[in-house]
Amino acid sequence: MVTQPSRRAFLTGRRTPATPWGQFCARLSRVCTGQVRWDQEAQTSQAWLAPGREIDVQHAHALCGQLGVQLIMMDSDACPDPQRPILWVDSHAEWAHSELEDPSAGLWRVDAGVTLAMLYQKGIGIFAEDPALRTSNLTIAQWFARPFIGNLLQSGIVQVEVLLADGTLERLGPFGTKDSAPLRSLSVQKNIPRLFELAQSRDAALCAQSHSWPLRYRLDALMSQAGESPNLAWLFAGHGGSLAWLQTVWIQRTDSALLTQEISGDQGLSDQSLGAEVSHAAGLLDQSIKQILDPAGVFGKTPPPKGLESPQLN
Repeated sequence: MVTQPSRRAFLTGRRTPATPWGQFCARLSRVCTGQVRWDQEAQTSQAWLAPGREIDVQHAHALCGQLGVQLIMMDSDACPDPQRPILWVDSHAEWAHSELEDPSAGLWRVDAGVTLAMLYQKGIGIFAEDPALRTSNLTIAQWFARPFIGNLLQSGIVQVEVLLADGTLERLGPFGTKDSAPLRSLSVQKNIPRLFELAQSRDAALCAQSHSWPLRYRLDALMSQAGESPNLAWLFAGHGGSLAWLQTVWIQRTDSALLTQEISGDQGLSDQSLGAEVSHAAGLLDQSIKQILDPAGVFGKTPPPKGLESPQLN
């Protein structure tokens, strides 16, 4: 028996099957309360998300993982692969706020969408006394993704909560015998020892002897420091948005400006000025860290090193 087409199908014609990219954008619009738009004409599929709530990013990340879409923070140093679809996510958030979580310790919990201007108004001095930063519209997520110079041990950054490439939401901070907060996910428990192995490698020791820290990623945060525990949060300082999505940062209030950043590409030592052996070792380590934390390139490619002027952390 031959099935006859319906009158509706005859009048409207056959519906063109939705493309995977079209399905992605439609689903993104349904699950996120924020603003979603996409470019339907460009050869490279691109969409933009302004989250309406914190969980929007987690929903978007899950969809990105299903369809191989990159999740890239807007106005960051992350390097997307132009051959793959891209979701640009705005780190600004109207709902973001900061609160004094532990008054006795001066510990603040700050959502990543809080701007530097908002933080400065609270009297939290984690950045250099730069008038431009006092009124800056940069979010904490953007600020934390930029290359750091200075002393991370005195930065005031205590811990962070990050959404990792595999979808794990993990809180990372001091990691030593005195620090008992457990890692919540099995994937992180598996990856952290691999990162410490890199920090103890010959290549890492060679890089630590350089005048400037030559890696993009702050593996020196996991190296031995006299009297101080390694801090997993600092590994992500200056990561360019290419290792994780920052959701929250805990900051110990400081009374003076202790931390600055390299904002201009003309500052610091360039990769070309480094010795060939150190430069090669730094490149291998950056690639290894990226492979451990984001093997599928969910957050794009590793940004180039910026010539961070800080041998280790002090």
